[in-house]
Amino acid sequence: MARVHLPVVDARPERPAGQGTVTGDPLVDTFARRIRYLRVSVTDRCNYRCSYCMPETLEKSGGLSFQPRSAILSFEEIEQIVAVFADLGVRKVRLTGGEPTVRHGIVDLVRRVARVPGIEQVVMTTNGHLLADLAVPLRDAGLTAINVSVDTLDAGRFREITSRGDLPRVLAGIDAAVAAGLRVKTNAVALHGINETELVALCEDAWARGATPRFIEHMPMSDGALYDSSQRISAAVIRRTLEEVHGPLVPAETRNPDAGPARYWALANDPAKELGIISAMTEHFCDDCNRLRLTAIGELHACLGHDDAVSLRDVIRSGGSREDLVRAIAGAVSGKRAGHVFEAKAPAKHMIGIGG
Repeated sequence: MARVHLPVVDARPERPAGQGTVTGDPLVDTFARRIRYLRVSVTDRCNYRCSYCMPETLEKSGGLSFQPRSAILSFEEIEQIVAVFADLGVRKVRLTGGEPTVRHGIVDLVRRVARVPGIEQVVMTTNGHLLADLAVPLRDAGLTAINVSVDTLDAGRFREITSRGDLPRVLAGIDAAVAAGLRVKTNAVALHGINETELVALCEDAWARGATPRFIEHMPMSDGALYDSSQRISAAVIRRTLEEVHGPLVPAETRNPDAGPARYWALANDPAKELGIISAMTEHFCDDCNRLRLTAIGELHACLGHDDAVSLRDVIRSGGSREDLVRAIAGAVSGKRAGHVFEAKAPAKHMIGIGG
């Protein structure tokens, strides 16, 4: 099949409107939010084709294709960029994709990132297909936690959602990661007509395995091509569904300053059992955003919901200095908006290319 490469996004970020506090710190935006968390997509390829992320129909229609390997950041370039971010104050790095475990040498990359001075947490989001064999090597390389996508506990439905997925294999990967001592969370995109009857079961299964379940509200990406608002299950409905079976939920007590967007809840009658909800659509968390996203081709995105970006790869490959990288990072941060506008305009970029 002929390749039509994803377009390089505009490297001139729009500056956010509204009032903000101007600062000389490159990682503090004009709304006084400090960046401490960097998500790094290591590949735009995946061994699954999930319906809400990268369906085969979108790929076959020419609406989605992969970048040439020469465009993808090398391990050395990723390490160089992470080192600059660590110097500036980033303490947590999440490796994403595509599917990060299909990147050849992923264990070595984890080792490289984990040894960068200042980086305290190296974590990963994966579909879990290769995790059973990789859990121990990843832990030994310095990985501390992992999120695994599990949208359903029905093997047939799992195959339908992912096109190529193998549920028993993924569950074995979760068990291997727990046994290896990694902190494990499960991710499920909550969708009417798909898994609304499994919300409780997904929690109970995760708890039984020693993992923390999380639910994600469906978001419109790819110009909204993969989005149907009638499928979305709100955070309030998710909580109410759990409470009907397990009683009241209370806010979880622990809050890591380097945490991502999920809000965590615990069973009032069993506080050890927690669940997280990423409520991008109905209960916004933009005021607390502490994240930037680096794509596999080195484009730095200040917000998941907007398409503008700054190319750090171009800075490096043109011979730019550390100071040049800092200026590019500061430019992206200074252009970070007050929040997304998902309901008004979906970003053109694909979830597969930005890693969520």
